Amino acid sequence: HQALIEKALRSIIGLLRLQDLKTRKHAAAILRDLSASCFETSIFLHVGIISSMVELLEGSDKDLQIIAMSCLRHLSGTECIAKNLGDSRIMQAVIRCLFLVNEDMKCQIAGLFANISEYRECHQVMIAEGVISGISELSLTENKEMWQDCARSFANLCSHEEKQVLLYRKGCVKTLVKLSSSKCPLCQRYVAIAMRFIVSSVEVQKSISKHNEFAPFIVLSNSNLLDFVRSSSAVMAAMSVTQSGQSIILKNGGMKSILRLINHLDFFIQREAMRCVANFAGSHRFRQYVVKEGGVETVTVAATTSGGIDVLRDSARAFSSFSIDNATRSIMIAQEVSKVIFKLSKSSDSQTQRFAALALCNICLGTLNQRETVVKQGVLRLLLFLLRYPDVEIERCAALSIAALSLGSIKNKTEIMKHGFIAPLISTTTYPDKTIQRCAVLALNGIALGESTETKIGIYKEDQLSSLIALVKSEDVECIHSGIYILGTLAENMDIRNFFVSSNALHIIVEKLATGSIEVKRAASYLLGLVAECKDYHYLLESASALEQVVAIASLVDEECEECGAFSLALLARNKSFQVKLTNMGAVRPLVSMMARNSASEHYAADALVQISNNRETHVRLAEDGGIQALLKLGQGKVAAGRDDLQDQAKISVGDFAKAVSKQF
Repeated sequence: HQALIEKALRSIIGLLRLQDLKTRKHAAAILRDLSASCFETSIFLHVGIISSMVELLEGSDKDLQIIAMSCLRHLSGTECIAKNLGDSRIMQAVIRCLFLVNEDMKCQIAGLFANISEYRECHQVMIAEGVISGISELSLTENKEMWQDCARSFANLCSHEEKQVLLYRKGCVKTLVKLSSSKCPLCQRYVAIAMRFIVSSVEVQKSISKHNEFAPFIVLSNSNLLDFVRSSSAVMAAMSVTQSGQSIILKNGGMKSILRLINHLDFFIQREAMRCVANFAGSHRFRQYVVKEGGVETVTVAATTSGGIDVLRDSARAFSSFSIDNATRSIMIAQEVSKVIFKLSKSSDSQTQRFAALALCNICLGTLNQRETVVKQGVLRLLLFLLRYPDVEIERCAALSIAALSLGSIKNKTEIMKHGFIAPLISTTTYPDKTIQRCAVLALNGIALGESTETKIGIYKEDQLSSLIALVKSEDVECIHSGIYILGTLAENMDIRNFFVSSNALHIIVEKLATGSIEVKRAASYLLGLVAECKDYHYLLESASALEQVVAIASLVDEECEECGAFSLALLARNKSFQVKLTNMGAVRPLVSMMARNSASEHYAADALVQISNNRETHVRLAEDGGIQALLKLGQGKVAAGRDDLQDQAKISVGDFAKAVSKQF
């Protein structure tokens, strides 16, 4: 049967080559009708009907051209034929027919373009041969079917990401705006799809900004048609990803439309609008404009009423960005937005939880009054839950929140202690993840800092410092620094200091002092200074090789290290058995240097130097290292109030030195 059909078709095609015009028209009409039926259209490809129809298009008879175009349109609905129609010669012939003043011809061309555009292989030829201009020309004729096909063509072409910029340059967006005025729901849907595709390109967004062509999308957002509002919200969400796109939206007054769409009844629109706001909130340049338009209040209402995971996730993301700014943080705390964030932090979606935890962490970084207000709003109970939640990011934010809340507020520290945060924080410092270890020990540092004995004793009693000493033994620099820092803070309490010394951990501190970073050296030198205050521990310091490190610390060009080193030397030098040892280790030169530079630690350096000079065995080294000149200057100069005894001792030391020298001569 197929052979007979092909033979018949070839015979009909043969009639197209006759001279008689009527016969040719009848033959072309037969082929058109057959192509429009349920006939097996792939047979047409084998008999060469495409080339025959193109010859008719290139002819001069308008009726034959219309019939041939109609035939090609019907055949283009089949994949194997449509792909063969994507040829330069065919496209050129079709484009030439556009200039025929015939609406039926234009309808057939529009349908042909729409069918061919379904296949990406044809897009290159279509764009190269001016099909975009042809579609724009077709859209000038107000015809429902024609506009529908034009919109479908653009929807297919705009889906090709590599061609979106080229499509824009050829006027695609302007044509789509015109087609958006159609009353046909299907046409509107195609236009909406095309717009969403083409504006997703960053380069197109920049071009729209440059040529100020965003205004139509604002108009579409106010449309009564759901598809256009969806398209507009998706376009604004896509453009809000970049700062150039955000700038376009703001210049055209789109922020009010976005905030209005957040409370739309359609979930898709609500989701896209919330995503757009979250993107704006993430920009430090444009965040303030969202807040001025009531963005915080709008997002709060949506987060309270919406049940969509996507909406809640982006609302939590928006809150995490809003809470960065001090002014916006004040608004959020005053409006008790933290209670909404509490709800988000218990979401079943992990991303929502993480953003909510980050928002809480930022809110807890406010002023002292703000931090105490947040505690009154019930944040501690939630943070205790988050601190034990099996997610490292959430635990990290919870620990940092505690660190922020505890700084400078005795009230907050008391509440933190009452809620039992010490045990979970100590436990968290034993986690294998270094990031969470750092955050946990930072929180413990925040709690321990200050004059309160209760907080220090509470941390000490939890596990007898074993976890903190283990941190100091680790290889992580930040954990070592934080561990030594909190040990120094806790050692301000005499009972804890005694226990620390008895735990045989001094040699660890001395080792880290010798090899650690400058931050580690500062923390370790402070701790050693506290230990040196008790004369009973001096020999333990000596056995741990701490004397050499104290001298080395005092020699560093660092204000904090100098002060701690000079303080420790002043205490150690009161031990007569150490005076010669410290002198031989080179303690005089850094002390003289501090006194000569009038540094902040000058009074400690002077005290240490005077103590060393009380021993006659140190006089020679004192003279060699410039100690005598420093003492002379101290004895003749001005001293701080209440330190007249230091000046007197300096004078006595210089006198003793002079007597010793005169005896030798």
